[in-house]
Amino acid sequence: MPGLESLAVPFSRDPLDRLAAARDAWPRETLRMREGRAPELPDAVAWPRNRAEVRRLLDHAAAEGLAVVPYGAGSGVCGGASGRAGSLVIDTKRLDRILAVDGARGVAHVEAGVLGQHLEDALEARGFRTGHSPSSILCSTVGGWVAARSAGQFSSRYGVFDDMLLAAHVETPAGPLDAGAWTPAGADDLLPAIAGSEGALGVVTDVLVRIAPVPEARWLRGYAFPDLDVAWEAMRRLMQAELWPSVLRLYDPVDTRVGGRTGGRPREDADGARVSGLQGRLLAGARRLGLRALPLPLAIPGLVNRLAAGLAHEVLLVVGFEGPRRLVEAVLPAARRILETDGLDLGAEPGEHWMAHRHDVSYKLAPIFANGAWADTMEVAAPWSRLAELDRAVREALGRHAVVMAHYSHAYPEGCSIYFSFAGAGDEARYDAAWAAGLEAVRAAGGTVTHHHGVGVHKSRAAARELGPALRAWWAIKNRLDPDGLMNPGRPFPPEADGSAAAPAAPARNPPAAGPVLAVDERSLLATVAPDASPEALAAALARRGLELRVPPPGPLVPWLAGLRRGELARWEVPLFGLRVRFPDGAVAEVGVAPRSAAGPDLRQALLRRALAGGATVEHLVLPVRRVDPAPVLVRVPGADPALADQVRPARREGDRWTLVGPAAAALAEALGEPGGGGGAP
Repeated sequence: MPGLESLAVPFSRDPLDRLAAARDAWPRETLRMREGRAPELPDAVAWPRNRAEVRRLLDHAAAEGLAVVPYGAGSGVCGGASGRAGSLVIDTKRLDRILAVDGARGVAHVEAGVLGQHLEDALEARGFRTGHSPSSILCSTVGGWVAARSAGQFSSRYGVFDDMLLAAHVETPAGPLDAGAWTPAGADDLLPAIAGSEGALGVVTDVLVRIAPVPEARWLRGYAFPDLDVAWEAMRRLMQAELWPSVLRLYDPVDTRVGGRTGGRPREDADGARVSGLQGRLLAGARRLGLRALPLPLAIPGLVNRLAAGLAHEVLLVVGFEGPRRLVEAVLPAARRILETDGLDLGAEPGEHWMAHRHDVSYKLAPIFANGAWADTMEVAAPWSRLAELDRAVREALGRHAVVMAHYSHAYPEGCSIYFSFAGAGDEARYDAAWAAGLEAVRAAGGTVTHHHGVGVHKSRAAARELGPALRAWWAIKNRLDPDGLMNPGRPFPPEADGSAAAPAAPARNPPAAGPVLAVDERSLLATVAPDASPEALAAALARRGLELRVPPPGPLVPWLAGLRRGELARWEVPLFGLRVRFPDGAVAEVGVAPRSAAGPDLRQALLRRALAGGATVEHLVLPVRRVDPAPVLVRVPGADPALADQVRPARREGDRWTLVGPAAAALAEALGEPGGGGGAP
């Protein structure tokens, strides 16, 4: 690769450096290495230290026709950052500066190579945090969070990283690009497509993210519920009551039983072995079922899953609230009424133990592979109305090939994520068969094939099938920013998935023809509406059903949604859940099957812009709604302190005039200094 030496950018062709950058943490690569097949090595690895050095590397790659693989910390589990022969890996770890922290504005300017824990430590020293806490926080970078549209363990309160991301600078083969809040006037904002693109559009060098004050108080608890259905209902009610817990983490009966009442708490099993992590839980579960060694139960997964299904149905829910003390205390009575309707309070220990050990995972799979087996995780998501069917279908599909357990987290008013952990015996073919069956089950059940791990290689075709003709919007952006296809080729979508099919990716859910409200998912609080409905007509139609839009539009829906810029709305406000568009050739794209879907980039705004330009017709929009509160509380908060506004989530906020709704509204108003809860227009 002649010419790298002249760029004045640190690089290496050492085989060990190339091997270190040749793969991420995808379990399939671990399985292949166990079978003696080493990954393909890139030709070189470079470590740029600023935007200019990234620019020089990309220009060099374009001149030489080299594939470029952006690389963060290599913690991805889907193969998205695995290198390839003949490629140049651009490792961002020397882009590791925290450039500015502005507490008054609630933002931080950070380079993409900063490790997550380093960022949180630096912010905490200033009294702030992002609120993003993935289990990989010790070994993942900010740029990686952008690439995969990551979600942290506190996403029910703070949102996924995409909700925190305000702006990004990207060096693309076509030139520098500022996106989000940094988008030049008159230009299209491409940040929704950059987040989740897995390095296929360019190299993210630095970002602007929202930050929040370090919580003054934290309340953590464990609750036992008689079964999953009852626990799901409690989670749904908590989120739709707008109480905004920071943690909602539910363990299925197997994980609850194996881990004890604290849902995975390290302890000793009958043989004195420590029970911790996926390997420990699998071993403990096998012993409970009378099976002594790990390979045996994994070789007969169908029997083991049937035996596990016969265990007690009781499940553990870990719940947490955090923020200013007076606000936490204001919401707890309403939260406890919901939780204790059907749940048994187990005290603080389950929640506090989870908090102390929430990052003790991700590093304990090697013994499973060494024992001739394999293990992996699959995170999927769906609205509340389809969650039970998604859980049943995927569990059944994976269970034919592997031992399966699950937990449920990343809950939102509209739905929830399911995180399956599964392990089996055998070779790569059996591993692939498990994944193929699971992904097909997700599609058939109407869920999304990934929520926060990204797409990578194994899910690329399933993600492309989920998006269907919507990929036309992706390829238009890809061809504009990377016309020669140099950036991470084949990810997150295979090149043959060009969106040319004239049929929807999944059976379209055709609502009735009458408008302006075409259909309502009462359980998930999602309304399917006519795209040309006026705000007034839409509000009136929803009011007749006892509903209102969570984010009322100031004008016509499609232009408003297409033109929204980052930072215009608070991080928890999601104005558009999904949409359906029809292209001139009859192809139909339906996007938005699950909350905060991470099946690659977010193409909703790009599709809306295409429709406004005459290249497609919007057939319907899916918008989040809430039930009308019969007694909203109106308060005046002097100065509308931005830090406080990020902690309190009013239904509507106009300057310092806030409208609070839900069972804790009056208590929150009093905590804000409005004795008696306001009770009227301030």
